[in-house]
Amino acid sequence: MTTSLEKIKRSKALNILKNVISSKYFPFATAAVLLACYYLGLDIVAIYYMGLVFLLIFLLLDDITPLLPQVIFVNLVVSLKHTPSDAMGGYDYYSSTAILAQIIVIVSLIFCALIYRLVLCCVKKKMKLSPIFYGLCVLSFAFILNGLFSKEYTPKNILYGAVLTICLLLIYAAIKDNIKISKENFEKIAYGFVALSVLLIIELIVAYATTENLFVDGNIQRGKLIFGWGVYNTYGLLILMCIPAVLYLAGKEKCGYLFTAYSLLILAATFLCCSRQAMVGALVIYPACMIILLVKGKYRIPNICIAAATVAAGIVFICIFREKFVGFFKTVFENVFVNGELNGSGRWRIWKEALDYFSSSPLLGSGFYVDYTYDGAAGLSFIPMMCHNTVLELMAACGIIGLAAYLVHRAQTVISFCKNVTLERTFIALTILPILILSLLDCHIFLIFPTVVYACLLAVFDKSQDKTPNTEAEVESVSVEKETEQEV
Repeated sequence: MTTSLEKIKRSKALNILKNVISSKYFPFATAAVLLACYYLGLDIVAIYYMGLVFLLIFLLLDDITPLLPQVIFVNLVVSLKHTPSDAMGGYDYYSSTAILAQIIVIVSLIFCALIYRLVLCCVKKKMKLSPIFYGLCVLSFAFILNGLFSKEYTPKNILYGAVLTICLLLIYAAIKDNIKISKENFEKIAYGFVALSVLLIIELIVAYATTENLFVDGNIQRGKLIFGWGVYNTYGLLILMCIPAVLYLAGKEKCGYLFTAYSLLILAATFLCCSRQAMVGALVIYPACMIILLVKGKYRIPNICIAAATVAAGIVFICIFREKFVGFFKTVFENVFVNGELNGSGRWRIWKEALDYFSSSPLLGSGFYVDYTYDGAAGLSFIPMMCHNTVLELMAACGIIGLAAYLVHRAQTVISFCKNVTLERTFIALTILPILILSLLDCHIFLIFPTVVYACLLAVFDKSQDKTPNTEAEVESVSVEKETEQEV
């Protein structure tokens, strides 16, 4: 039996399959499949495709780094035709027994494969516990205890805390020591975000071309700019996370200046999606990535020329279309202040409500499932209402214990970064940063899919803290260097 399995693993067909799913270009195939399924309304086909890819990676590959570029696409499976969100139609496609049963089976198989890799990692004694792991354990414990002993407590609190724990701690632990750190793998992750950006830009272009009454009196009605998998703020987060990857490749690849030019298209999409959060984040992320590119990257002269030309063209554009430019931002930011008072689409009000919930139960908070007076409709019924700020949400839902655990976790990530500052780790950190920045004005870090992406990136970030070589190629390279030194 064992001999037969070994023959199967070494078969030519299987090796070809491994090479395909391990390729840095494979995410573009995933983007194409999901794009087709999105517009055809074939959500279940997209789910089967993603499930098959995940299972193949978990079961066939020793190094599961190719999983990370695939995970980011899970956010985009839901089509506008079948979206279950009340804010975007509330269709019953995903609640039908036939579809729900298939999804449960696929998710269960992926979960079993995930547990299998985690157990296998422990059996082989490959798992190394780090300070970040212990910090996540404490934070997850705070999530599970959310709202305990408060008058608003409901059994759903422990359920949602457990879901966040699975998405954060379990996925992080299963991935961290099942991946290998190498420049090749960082490129695979980066190309995954490039493929994601292509898909997002296409969907934005189609949305602008097909959405009825998107423009009224020359102004964009951003409330109509919605997708099956989210609204403009969700889009803003995803497209912003693509910028570090593109500019990382701009400094590494041949003809990298083409990536620099492409990054301008992504930057434009970040603003055209009309997400104020993404615009603020872009003013931090893009300049930081560009500075690193010009200081550390290759092809400095072409990149400097592109940067200078962009600034000059931007100034000319603003001068020529000054009125439209001002009108665009006036429309997008019109409800930041209402009647002379800070509003921010109702954020100021719900932030005050979060402080009230914290005051009523300061130690463990009032739980995730409390009522906030939202101006608009909520999304999925399972997802609790949140106050759109990481710190205040932790205070309101998990109290002092939750806030302290998160601050310790945040400090651990900063300390980890300082212990080994490399271009690759900086790229990962800058990809994580949009989640953290935008969560100060939204609730991304407490939602399921963004949390999964965060856990995956955190696993790479933590694993890469070790300065010792991890791949066989790197080990051989170091051995050759040592032998050469000894001969000299």
